[in-house]
Amino acid sequence: MFVTSHVLVGALIGRVLARHPVGAFAAGVVSHFAMDACPHYGVPGQSADSPDFLRVARCDGCAGLGAMALAAGISPRRSRRAVVAGMVGGAVVDSDKPMEYFFGWNPWPSWWQRLHRQIQNEKPSRLPAEVAVAAGLLAVVWLLVPERS
Repeated sequence: MFVTSHVLVGALIGRVLARHPVGAFAAGVVSHFAMDACPHYGVPGQSADSPDFLRVARCDGCAGLGAMALAAGISPRRSRRAVVAGMVGGAVVDSDKPMEYFFGWNPWPSWWQRLHRQIQNEKPSRLPAEVAVAAGLLAVVWLLVPERS
């Protein structure tokens, strides 16, 4: 699953749990695993330094950072901490990939890494659906995260 999608779901979680940033972070982590169990784009067993992976990861990473900035910027002040916490919770599980690429180190214990790999439901043919899901989530965040009077 694109980290952008994880971030956008985390923003929605943070908006729902506006007064509970710690709960939003935890729910963001749980949502990450739930989303990774759903069918999504990916190439099973592909390494983080593969040129194909890096091409997609660069685009997704930039889009994910942009989504974080957008969601934090449009969220009401009183729920902003929870929105950011939900987004960080949704994305932190995938921090192993940039950590391995940039520093050659995976921050997660081996049992966590195995769990994360085992729940993946990836296929390379799902890229168009993955982009559509991210676009749909962006529209939902745009509509639901700001406070409407």
